[in-house]
Amino acid sequence: MKPTKLFLALAAAVLLGACTPKKQQSEDCLKHALETVERIKVAGYEIEEKVKAPYEKDWSSIRRNRFVEQDNPQDTTIGASALRYGEDGWIFSVYDGINLASFNHDEKRIVVEDFLDAKSQALPFRMYHPPFFSYVKSLIRYMLTTTDSINLDVEETDEDFIYKLSIYEDRQVEFFGRAYKMPENPFALSEEDAYSYYTLWIRKGDAMPYRYLREMSHNVQDVTCHHAEWSEEVTTSPIVATDLILLHGSYKVHYVGRRDMDKEARQNEQLIGKAAPEWTLKDMNGKSVALSSLRGKPTIINLTGLGCGPCAQAYPELVELSKRYNIVSIESWGKSAQSLRDYAAHHKISYPMLLGEDAVLNAYVGTNRGVPVFFYLDENHIVRKVDRGYAKGMISRSTEELGWE
Repeated sequence: MKPTKLFLALAAAVLLGACTPKKQQSEDCLKHALETVERIKVAGYEIEEKVKAPYEKDWSSIRRNRFVEQDNPQDTTIGASALRYGEDGWIFSVYDGINLASFNHDEKRIVVEDFLDAKSQALPFRMYHPPFFSYVKSLIRYMLTTTDSINLDVEETDEDFIYKLSIYEDRQVEFFGRAYKMPENPFALSEEDAYSYYTLWIRKGDAMPYRYLREMSHNVQDVTCHHAEWSEEVTTSPIVATDLILLHGSYKVHYVGRRDMDKEARQNEQLIGKAAPEWTLKDMNGKSVALSSLRGKPTIINLTGLGCGPCAQAYPELVELSKRYNIVSIESWGKSAQSLRDYAAHHKISYPMLLGEDAVLNAYVGTNRGVPVFFYLDENHIVRKVDRGYAKGMISRSTEELGWE
């Protein structure tokens, strides 16, 4: 049964005053915007999120979702709880400060990440992108108070103040409830990849932030908030992930890290010693490539994802090995052919890159889309070994173990 939408009845906001160049300087407007978002206790809004890699010409992903966001002072990291709905109105995910639950209604499956487990507790932040008002609140606080090396430029239009923040630190700065200098990225190509650029749009009329652009070496994200309604009243119905999980009692629940609860997570290992499932997929130029056409010498099938750091580290080794073996990479995260062409050109990938299909991916790894994964097939396409993840030289070591020349 389709779950009832849980949108809250939200009171209209009382304007706190306007940001106008005649009355206030841009810094005063920034402070005023912070006062505004700090008064928001519960909000409902729509988000349009556009994502691409810096080298892509077009946006590789455009998503529109409805959110309910609640202030959550008990969560000392993000500081907010959130319900996210897909474009079809079904619950997509819920975060309550303890758990992040993601719903797959087609497969009647819920994936739960417990932020109280040892792995999550080891991080100073939570790997969860905060909802809109929580995010811009952290960004504005940083602009006003940081002692980092930054440059803050301000542009003005008839409608908006536009703040352009450039951060000149040796590590990227991300916002998870507050600013964090991210651990050194082992997948960065050079120190120049540590750049962090943010642009924030604030309306003059009501001092309300409504859009931000985040630019980093691995990802560009443009987020716009539409049709926001909010209230200063603390909600009496807090968002609780476990309640929503219980409402979907017929769904299978998989807890991240508890592999014994999900046999599908080991499906790739069950293929060892068996014939690799056949497939015919389109490459990034629209040409059909069949696995059966690659017989005659060992083949490595690499499941990859655009934007995956370990995946990118593996490509130089795969390119070198493609001189001796059949190599194909299958994009597993549903990106477009144009994105794949841009990506292959950027990473100088010379072997075939194919567009994944659910039926093929399910045959190899079930519904688990964690990448990279490497399947080593002999000349007759019997799966002899499977590797998950990547470390430098790993693929060559595996081929040596298999006795491949």
